[in-house]
Amino acid sequence: MDSLKLKVPPVVQVVLILLLMKGIASVSPVNVLLVPYSNVLTVAFLLVGVMFGVSGVMAFRLHQTTVNPTLKTASTSLVQSGVYRVTRNPMYVGMLCLLIAATCYFANLYTLLGSVLFVFYMNMFQIEPEEMYLTEQFPDEYPDYTKKVRRWL
Repeated sequence: MDSLKLKVPPVVQVVLILLLMKGIASVSPVNVLLVPYSNVLTVAFLLVGVMFGVSGVMAFRLHQTTVNPTLKTASTSLVQSGVYRVTRNPMYVGMLCLLIAATCYFANLYTLLGSVLFVFYMNMFQIEPEEMYLTEQFPDEYPDYTKKVRRWL
């Protein structure tokens, strides 16, 4: 595998999906059951998302490996500690939590489509190629790690 399939960085994907979600929210009805809890849920998902994202970045920095998902040759170690004991993709989980926070903010269940789209796209075009690369890079460690820790949560 010469390169990862990813062409659009995950952060840009999140921004594009947030714009899509805003468009969906502007043309579809608010969920009245979600409105009373909207602020609390928005803040809760934002905090959880930031926690996962920052924890993932800090673990990579601690192990002196790259956080750039397009630089596959820069991976110097397989991080399995900290938040990586809970999920193999904490930065992506963090981004997903931010998208769910946006659904809560808009109080519109139709905007969950953006989160579903993000998970589908990330699995197919980012995570699966990363996993293939990591299996090649760490043939003994990575398959064992995938048996112990889930892809998302």
